[in-house]
Amino acid sequence: MILGELADYYGQLLDEGKVGKEGWANEKVSYLVTIDYSGQVKSIFSIEKEEERGKRKVLVPDKRMVPIHSGRSGKTPKPYYLCDNAKYLLGVWISSNNQASDEKNKKQAGECFQASAEYHIKMLGNSEDKIAQSICSFFKTWDFDKNKDIFQVNWKEIEKANLVFRSYETSKEILANEEVRNIWNSSYVDSEGACIRRCLVSGKLAQVARLHPQFKGIQGANSSGAMLVSFNGSAFESYGKEQGDNAPVCQEVANAYGQALNYLLSDSGHHRQIGDATTVFWAKTEKSESAYVDFMSQLLDGEDENKEDKLLLAMSRIAAGEQAGYLETELNPDVPFYILGLSPSVARISIRFFYSGTFGKMISNIQEHYKRMEIESPVFEKKKFPSIRELLYETVNKKSTKKQPQPVLSGALMRAVLENRPYPAGVYNNMMLRIHSERKVNRNRAAFIKAYIIKNFTNKKEAADTMKLNEDTEYVPYVLGRLFETLEEIQFQAIDKETVKERYFNSASTTPSVVFPQMLRLANSHLNVLKRDKKGMHIKLEKQLSGLCNKIHSTFPKYLSLEDQGIFMLGYYHQQQERFSKNENKKEDNKENIKEQED
Repeated sequence: MILGELADYYGQLLDEGKVGKEGWANEKVSYLVTIDYSGQVKSIFSIEKEEERGKRKVLVPDKRMVPIHSGRSGKTPKPYYLCDNAKYLLGVWISSNNQASDEKNKKQAGECFQASAEYHIKMLGNSEDKIAQSICSFFKTWDFDKNKDIFQVNWKEIEKANLVFRSYETSKEILANEEVRNIWNSSYVDSEGACIRRCLVSGKLAQVARLHPQFKGIQGANSSGAMLVSFNGSAFESYGKEQGDNAPVCQEVANAYGQALNYLLSDSGHHRQIGDATTVFWAKTEKSESAYVDFMSQLLDGEDENKEDKLLLAMSRIAAGEQAGYLETELNPDVPFYILGLSPSVARISIRFFYSGTFGKMISNIQEHYKRMEIESPVFEKKKFPSIRELLYETVNKKSTKKQPQPVLSGALMRAVLENRPYPAGVYNNMMLRIHSERKVNRNRAAFIKAYIIKNFTNKKEAADTMKLNEDTEYVPYVLGRLFETLEEIQFQAIDKETVKERYFNSASTTPSVVFPQMLRLANSHLNVLKRDKKGMHIKLEKQLSGLCNKIHSTFPKYLSLEDQGIFMLGYYHQQQERFSKNENKKEDNKENIKEQED
């Protein structure tokens, strides 16, 4: 299913000219090597372009449509046709001032260059075209050690970069030559030893792809490329079949899904990092796909807060089954949309999650998720809702060296949001663990706790389903959270310290009967200080304290379940935001009074 959808998307990209025909693909190229008809190198120069990345400008490779790079495995050199790194095309090796290491590097570079020379002479040697013959002459005459000092280039930078050739006489890149292209196209499908079987994806009888494409750009995977489909050991093979014959996918489909996925991974607009999963997404539409992709990108990752109001307005219309304008495009809720999460496994890629459905259905489910997370926010929070990536980050220990959520959490949370399923307990449990460890209930954590209780524990929905402070409920865990915040405020107003939170927060939210009596006795001492120094504050907080205690009609609970601990945190957060909002209102009133007096 995944390969089939990617292969279909390849057809869409091909029509738009974003990918090449079978046997061709976009690759990053950094340097042009100019040669004349005799094969002599005239110049080597960079074609990298300057781009802004954040606040700085960096040089990035240009993209060229070149013969497809099918991936390398094993120790045997495998050259690519007329676009390769400098080790293969020029025999470049870098001295390390260590004789043994230098000999090894030089030998390896020599073997790679020799393999490339034999390959290109075999491919182009029978052609009478001058351009084709110039390549053969180059490989017969070039010697890196003799020529490296002639050209003023940084060989260390060039070593791992991709290069292509350019003709000195025509001033055109050699891959633009029709004869050179035709030679590649006719040799791309090698029928020698090919196995003709029925393709599991297309259903056609066709040549089976022995090796599947490799993919770059997946965070944590092998930098040289990783495979989505591979059979690289006897343990993965059966019935005497080898490599791709074990799950026959034709060469045409392999090329199609490979080019499509590599395009998604290379285009920054089509992928985001969600936890450990490199998440790619695409829409099946004939026009304006970028608007759909940008819309979903903002919802999943939440990078641009300036777009949030437009997103929410468009979301409500799309969820209702109507078209909505976004980035000068009318978004159609019936457009098919796909989200694929890929996780690294060294030289392999594992599927973390895959969702397919209409754009409108996914947006509707995300809107339901947002509704459950509606909660009063601090004045400094400019965004109305945290993204999925931000929620996952709340499960991470900020002091750890690897600031990433557990791998299994990203897929589970994505599934819950996009399919409107119950939220994963793992995300909730890890978030509660961070709250107990840090003694901090911020907006993102409180919002998810609220959504989790509403969706997963409908019998306790009434206690949690409130955006602001619920002063009417007498649900004990919620009242205890409010009571704890009040005791914290009493101490702070009396002695300008918050040691109550440091000493009792975890115990109060898990075993209330153990610590609340002690805290109330401590509060009486603090109230006496307030009665002496801040009479108005004393009256206000004492009244609030007694009102909350009256809502607890029996003894304090011996312990709170994990979901009740969440409701405790929610009560604590709501009471805290109520206090902060009143303080902010007082500041605004004071500003208006001062302004009126000045006027």
